[in-house]
Amino acid sequence: VKMLLYRPGFLSGPLLELTAEAMRGPSYWTAGEREYLAMRTAQLHQCPFCIDTHAELTRIAGHGEIDPDDPASARPQLRAVREFLDMTTRTPDRVDATGVTDLPEHALLEALRVSLVWNIVNRLANAFGFTLRNGQLRSGTRALHRFGYRFPGFLLADGETTGHGDVVDNLRHARSEERRVGKEC
Repeated sequence: VKMLLYRPGFLSGPLLELTAEAMRGPSYWTAGEREYLAMRTAQLHQCPFCIDTHAELTRIAGHGEIDPDDPASARPQLRAVREFLDMTTRTPDRVDATGVTDLPEHALLEALRVSLVWNIVNRLANAFGFTLRNGQLRSGTRALHRFGYRFPGFLLADGETTGHGDVVDNLRHARSEERRVGKEC
């Protein structure tokens, strides 16, 4: 939470907006399936904080539709997109989309947004050494699920989002703005 509250206009505001939309906005994928994809990304990055958090959120949001400990419990479309996202994370220069040709384009784009978010967050969690304190897994995951990854505006120091229309564009703009300000300093 401390990381998210630090300079929200540069990264965390747009990232939170993208996260809320990717994880709880309208989608081809259920909330539990998106949590499962987030957990899988965390496994690829060996991010214990996010693995545990998203496994628990898969249980909560999935209402039993998928077992985070059993990949075979996922519906075939989710297994196919999981393999595709694994490739985009591990070997982005050798991505092969033949396994996901039966998916609607919007479903693939939605899954890629989930992957984008957690590729960023997992790296930050590992870099800053995020750890779960006693009781945090239960209370934190329930709060994330209840609020749909949305933080009240008053918690963010400037209380604003960048508002460039598209959540990915907001993240891009925040990064370019950070570079501009860094050069001025």
